[in-house]
Amino acid sequence: MLIFNIPDYSITFVMLLANPMDNLRIVTLTTDWNQNDYYVGILCGRLLSIEPTLRIVELSHRVPPFDYIQAAFIMRGCFENFPPGTIHICMVNSDSTTSKQLLLFELKGHFMIVPDNGIVGLITEVAPDRVYSIPFEEHSSFGSLSAVASAMNMLLFNSNLADIALIAGTYKQNINIRAASDESSITGSVIYVDSYQNAITNITREQFEQVRKGRKFSIYVQSFSYKIEEIVENYADVEDGDMLALFNSLNLLEIAIRNGFLTELLALSVGSSIMVKFTNR
Repeated sequence: MLIFNIPDYSITFVMLLANPMDNLRIVTLTTDWNQNDYYVGILCGRLLSIEPTLRIVELSHRVPPFDYIQAAFIMRGCFENFPPGTIHICMVNSDSTTSKQLLLFELKGHFMIVPDNGIVGLITEVAPDRVYSIPFEEHSSFGSLSAVASAMNMLLFNSNLADIALIAGTYKQNINIRAASDESSITGSVIYVDSYQNAITNITREQFEQVRKGRKFSIYVQSFSYKIEEIVENYADVEDGDMLALFNSLNLLEIAIRNGFLTELLALSVGSSIMVKFTNR
Protein backbone atom coordinates (compact mmCIF):
# COMPACT_ATOMS: atom_id res chain seq x y z
CA MET A 1 0.00 0.00 0.00
CA LEU A 2 1.29 3.45 -0.93
CA ILE A 3 0.15 6.54 0.96
CA PHE A 4 0.66 10.03 -0.45
CA ASN A 5 -0.03 12.95 1.87
CA ILE A 6 -0.28 16.51 0.51
CA PRO A 7 -0.51 18.72 3.62
CA ASP A 8 -1.19 21.99 1.78
CA TYR A 9 -4.39 20.57 0.37
CA SER A 10 -5.36 18.30 3.27
CA ILE A 11 -5.65 15.36 0.88
CA THR A 12 -4.30 11.89 1.47
CA PHE A 13 -4.16 9.39 -1.35
CA VAL A 14 -4.26 5.77 -0.26
CA MET A 15 -3.36 3.49 -3.16
CA LEU A 16 -3.23 -0.25 -3.01
CA LEU A 17 -0.91 -1.92 -5.49
CA ALA A 18 -2.70 -4.54 -7.49
CA ASN A 19 -2.62 -6.27 -10.80
CA PRO A 20 -3.01 -3.46 -13.37
CA MET A 21 -5.65 -5.58 -15.08
CA ASP A 22 -7.87 -5.45 -12.00
CA ASN A 23 -10.90 -3.18 -12.25
CA LEU A 24 -10.01 -0.96 -9.30
CA ARG A 25 -12.70 1.30 -7.83
CA ILE A 26 -12.03 4.77 -6.47
CA VAL A 27 -13.80 5.94 -3.32
CA THR A 28 -13.70 9.53 -2.05
CA LEU A 29 -14.37 10.55 1.55
CA THR A 30 -15.69 13.86 2.86
CA THR A 31 -16.26 14.06 6.61
CA ASP A 32 -16.41 16.43 9.58
CA TRP A 33 -14.42 14.07 11.76
CA ASN A 34 -10.98 15.72 11.88
CA GLN A 35 -7.97 13.81 10.59
CA ASN A 36 -7.02 12.72 14.12
CA ASP A 37 -10.36 11.11 14.97
CA TYR A 38 -10.45 7.33 15.08
CA TYR A 39 -13.65 7.39 13.04
CA VAL A 40 -11.54 7.89 9.91
CA GLY A 41 -9.62 4.71 10.60
CA ILE A 42 -12.80 2.77 11.34
CA LEU A 43 -14.37 3.81 8.04
CA CYS A 44 -11.25 3.17 5.94
CA GLY A 45 -10.77 -0.20 7.62
CA ARG A 46 -14.36 -1.20 6.99
CA LEU A 47 -14.12 -0.19 3.32
CA LEU A 48 -10.91 -2.12 2.75
CA SER A 49 -12.35 -5.16 4.51
CA ILE A 50 -15.17 -5.14 1.98
CA GLU A 51 -12.80 -4.74 -0.98
CA PRO A 52 -9.02 -4.62 -0.37
CA THR A 53 -8.26 -3.20 -3.83
CA LEU A 54 -10.20 0.03 -3.33
CA ARG A 55 -8.37 3.28 -3.96
CA ILE A 56 -9.43 5.67 -1.20
CA VAL A 57 -9.07 9.42 -1.76
CA GLU A 58 -9.78 11.50 1.32
CA LEU A 59 -11.10 14.80 -0.04
CA SER A 60 -11.43 16.49 3.33
CA HIS A 61 -11.83 15.69 7.02
CA ARG A 62 -11.84 19.40 7.91
CA VAL A 63 -15.44 20.22 7.16
CA PRO A 64 -16.74 22.21 10.16
CA PRO A 65 -18.82 19.96 12.44
CA PHE A 66 -22.33 19.32 11.07
CA ASP A 67 -21.78 21.74 8.14
CA TYR A 68 -23.26 19.70 5.31
CA ILE A 69 -23.52 22.86 3.16
CA GLN A 70 -19.72 23.12 3.07
CA ALA A 71 -19.48 19.38 2.43
CA ALA A 72 -21.82 19.74 -0.55
CA PHE A 73 -19.68 22.55 -1.97
CA ILE A 74 -16.55 20.39 -1.78
CA MET A 75 -18.21 17.35 -3.33
CA ARG A 76 -19.97 19.33 -6.05
CA GLY A 77 -16.73 21.06 -7.00
CA CYS A 78 -14.64 17.89 -7.07
CA PHE A 79 -16.61 14.87 -8.19
CA GLU A 80 -16.60 15.38 -11.96
CA ASN A 81 -12.78 15.47 -11.94
CA PHE A 82 -12.76 11.77 -10.99
CA PRO A 83 -13.31 8.92 -13.44
CA PRO A 84 -16.88 7.73 -14.04
CA GLY A 85 -17.82 4.97 -11.64
CA THR A 86 -16.15 6.65 -8.66
CA ILE A 87 -18.03 6.27 -5.37
CA HIS A 88 -18.28 9.47 -3.29
CA ILE A 89 -19.06 9.08 0.42
CA CYS A 90 -20.11 11.96 2.66
CA MET A 91 -20.14 11.47 6.42
CA VAL A 92 -20.99 14.97 7.65
CA ASN A 93 -23.74 15.18 10.26
CA SER A 94 -24.46 11.63 9.21
CA ASP A 95 -25.75 10.04 12.42
CA SER A 96 -28.12 12.72 13.68
CA THR A 97 -30.72 12.45 10.91
CA THR A 98 -34.16 11.51 12.19
CA SER A 99 -34.83 9.23 9.21
CA LYS A 100 -31.93 6.96 10.24
CA GLN A 101 -30.85 6.29 6.69
CA LEU A 102 -28.20 7.17 4.15
CA LEU A 103 -29.12 7.94 0.56
CA LEU A 104 -27.55 6.37 -2.52
CA PHE A 105 -27.93 7.81 -6.00
CA GLU A 106 -26.19 8.04 -9.35
CA LEU A 107 -25.09 11.40 -10.77
CA LYS A 108 -23.40 11.81 -14.15
CA GLY A 109 -21.91 8.33 -13.99
CA HIS A 110 -20.78 8.68 -10.37
CA PHE A 111 -22.31 7.18 -7.22
CA MET A 112 -23.09 9.27 -4.14
CA ILE A 113 -23.58 7.91 -0.62
CA VAL A 114 -24.76 10.78 1.56
CA PRO A 115 -26.74 11.55 4.74
CA ASP A 116 -30.44 12.36 4.59
CA ASN A 117 -29.91 15.94 5.77
CA GLY A 118 -30.74 17.98 2.67
CA ILE A 119 -27.39 17.58 0.94
CA VAL A 120 -28.76 15.92 -2.22
CA GLY A 121 -30.24 19.17 -3.56
CA LEU A 122 -27.03 21.03 -2.73
CA ILE A 123 -24.87 18.63 -4.75
CA THR A 124 -27.14 18.60 -7.79
CA GLU A 125 -29.85 21.01 -8.90
CA VAL A 126 -31.44 18.32 -11.07
CA ALA A 127 -33.16 15.68 -8.95
CA PRO A 128 -31.67 12.20 -9.46
CA ASP A 129 -33.88 9.70 -11.29
CA ARG A 130 -33.69 7.27 -8.38
CA VAL A 131 -32.63 7.83 -4.79
CA TYR A 132 -32.23 4.67 -2.74
CA SER A 133 -32.65 4.34 1.02
CA ILE A 134 -29.89 2.58 2.97
CA PRO A 135 -31.19 2.13 6.54
CA PHE A 136 -29.05 2.26 9.64
CA GLU A 137 -28.39 -0.86 11.66
CA GLU A 138 -30.81 -0.93 14.58
CA HIS A 139 -29.62 -0.15 18.12
CA SER A 140 -26.28 1.21 16.91
CA SER A 141 -24.58 4.44 17.99
CA PHE A 142 -22.73 4.52 14.65
CA GLY A 143 -25.55 3.52 12.34
CA SER A 144 -24.16 5.34 9.31
CA LEU A 145 -21.12 3.04 9.29
CA SER A 146 -23.24 -0.06 8.78
CA ALA A 147 -25.27 1.78 6.14
CA VAL A 148 -22.10 2.69 4.22
CA ALA A 149 -21.01 -0.94 4.33
CA SER A 150 -24.39 -2.05 2.97
CA ALA A 151 -24.27 0.53 0.18
CA MET A 152 -20.73 -0.47 -0.79
CA ASN A 153 -21.68 -4.14 -0.97
CA MET A 154 -24.58 -3.22 -3.25
CA LEU A 155 -22.39 -1.16 -5.56
CA LEU A 156 -19.42 -3.50 -5.72
CA PHE A 157 -21.03 -6.91 -5.92
CA ASN A 158 -24.39 -6.41 -7.65
CA SER A 159 -25.06 -5.42 -11.22
CA ASN A 160 -28.45 -3.79 -10.77
CA LEU A 161 -29.28 -1.58 -7.79
CA ALA A 162 -32.97 -1.57 -8.63
CA ASP A 163 -33.12 -5.31 -7.92
CA ILE A 164 -31.82 -5.08 -4.36
CA ALA A 165 -32.20 -1.51 -3.03
CA LEU A 166 -35.35 0.23 -1.85
CA ILE A 167 -36.37 3.56 -3.34
CA ALA A 168 -36.37 6.32 -0.71
CA GLY A 169 -40.01 7.27 -0.21
CA THR A 170 -39.19 10.69 1.20
CA TYR A 171 -35.95 12.43 1.96
CA LYS A 172 -34.93 15.92 3.02
CA GLN A 173 -34.17 18.32 0.18
CA ASN A 174 -32.52 21.73 0.37
CA ILE A 175 -31.55 23.99 -2.51
CA ASN A 176 -28.58 26.28 -3.07
CA ILE A 177 -29.26 29.96 -2.48
CA ARG A 178 -28.78 31.81 -5.75
CA ALA A 179 -27.43 35.33 -6.06
CA ALA A 180 -30.24 37.84 -6.64
CA SER A 181 -30.08 40.14 -9.65
CA ASP A 182 -31.93 42.88 -11.50
CA GLU A 183 -31.06 44.94 -14.58
CA SER A 184 -28.23 46.84 -12.91
CA SER A 185 -26.92 44.77 -10.00
CA ILE A 186 -26.20 41.36 -8.52
CA THR A 187 -26.30 40.68 -4.79
CA GLY A 188 -24.58 37.48 -3.75
CA SER A 189 -22.86 36.07 -0.72
CA VAL A 190 -19.74 34.24 0.36
CA ILE A 191 -20.43 30.49 0.29
CA TYR A 192 -16.95 29.12 0.98
CA VAL A 193 -13.67 30.29 2.50
CA ASP A 194 -10.64 28.29 1.39
CA SER A 195 -7.44 27.61 3.33
CA TYR A 196 -5.85 30.80 1.91
CA GLN A 197 -8.82 32.81 3.23
CA ASN A 198 -10.06 33.61 -0.26
CA ALA A 199 -13.81 34.25 -0.39
CA ILE A 200 -15.75 32.23 -2.98
CA THR A 201 -19.20 33.57 -3.79
CA ASN A 202 -22.39 32.21 -5.33
CA ILE A 203 -22.14 34.64 -8.27
CA THR A 204 -21.50 32.61 -11.41
CA ARG A 205 -19.64 33.77 -14.49
CA GLU A 206 -22.77 33.11 -16.56
CA GLN A 207 -24.98 35.26 -14.33
CA PHE A 208 -22.36 38.02 -14.21
CA GLU A 209 -22.10 38.25 -18.01
CA GLN A 210 -25.86 38.01 -18.54
CA VAL A 211 -26.49 41.03 -16.33
CA ARG A 212 -23.35 42.92 -17.36
CA LYS A 213 -24.11 43.12 -21.10
CA GLY A 214 -20.72 44.66 -21.79
CA ARG A 215 -21.06 47.41 -19.17
CA LYS A 216 -18.52 48.59 -16.64
CA PHE A 217 -18.93 47.37 -13.08
CA SER A 218 -17.93 47.80 -9.46
CA ILE A 219 -17.71 44.92 -7.00
CA TYR A 220 -18.40 46.00 -3.42
CA VAL A 221 -17.06 44.01 -0.49
CA GLN A 222 -18.28 44.62 3.06
CA SER A 223 -21.06 46.96 1.98
CA PHE A 224 -19.40 49.88 0.18
CA SER A 225 -16.16 49.84 2.16
CA TYR A 226 -14.05 48.16 -0.53
CA LYS A 227 -14.43 48.32 -4.31
CA ILE A 228 -12.97 46.31 -7.21
CA GLU A 229 -13.47 47.42 -10.81
CA GLU A 230 -11.62 44.72 -12.74
CA ILE A 231 -11.76 40.96 -13.18
CA VAL A 232 -8.31 39.39 -13.51
CA GLU A 233 -7.38 35.95 -14.80
CA ASN A 234 -4.80 35.04 -12.16
CA TYR A 235 -3.65 36.08 -8.69
CA ALA A 236 -0.32 37.15 -10.21
CA ASP A 237 -2.05 39.86 -12.27
CA VAL A 238 -1.98 42.24 -9.29
CA GLU A 239 0.72 43.40 -6.89
CA ASP A 240 1.35 41.73 -3.53
CA GLY A 241 -1.21 42.89 -1.00
CA ASP A 242 -3.71 44.11 -3.59
CA MET A 243 -7.31 42.94 -3.54
CA LEU A 244 -8.57 41.16 -6.65
CA ALA A 245 -11.57 39.45 -8.19
CA LEU A 246 -11.51 36.51 -10.59
CA PHE A 247 -13.65 33.64 -11.77
CA ASN A 248 -12.15 30.45 -10.38
CA SER A 249 -12.06 26.93 -11.82
CA LEU A 250 -15.68 26.44 -10.74
CA ASN A 251 -16.68 29.60 -12.65
CA LEU A 252 -17.62 31.31 -9.39
CA LEU A 253 -16.63 34.86 -8.51
CA GLU A 254 -13.80 34.80 -5.99
CA ILE A 255 -12.45 37.71 -3.97
CA ALA A 256 -8.88 37.50 -2.67
CA ILE A 257 -5.78 39.41 -1.66
CA ARG A 258 -2.59 38.37 -3.41
CA ASN A 259 -0.36 36.72 -0.80
CA GLY A 260 -2.70 37.97 1.89
CA PHE A 261 -5.61 36.81 4.01
CA LEU A 262 -8.74 38.53 2.77
CA THR A 263 -11.40 37.13 5.07
CA GLU A 264 -9.35 37.82 8.19
CA LEU A 265 -8.41 41.37 7.17
CA LEU A 266 -11.93 42.29 6.05
CA ALA A 267 -13.82 40.24 8.66
CA LEU A 268 -15.60 38.24 5.96
CA SER A 269 -17.17 34.86 6.55
CA VAL A 270 -19.66 32.50 4.93
CA GLY A 271 -22.83 34.50 4.42
CA SER A 272 -21.14 37.90 4.02
CA SER A 273 -22.71 39.99 1.26
CA ILE A 274 -20.99 40.78 -2.05
CA MET A 275 -22.62 43.28 -4.45
CA VAL A 276 -21.90 44.03 -8.10
CA LYS A 277 -23.24 47.23 -9.66
CA PHE A 278 -23.22 47.80 -13.43
CA THR A 279 -23.14 51.23 -15.09
CA ASN A 280 -22.99 52.65 -18.62
CA ARG A 281 -20.26 55.17 -17.74
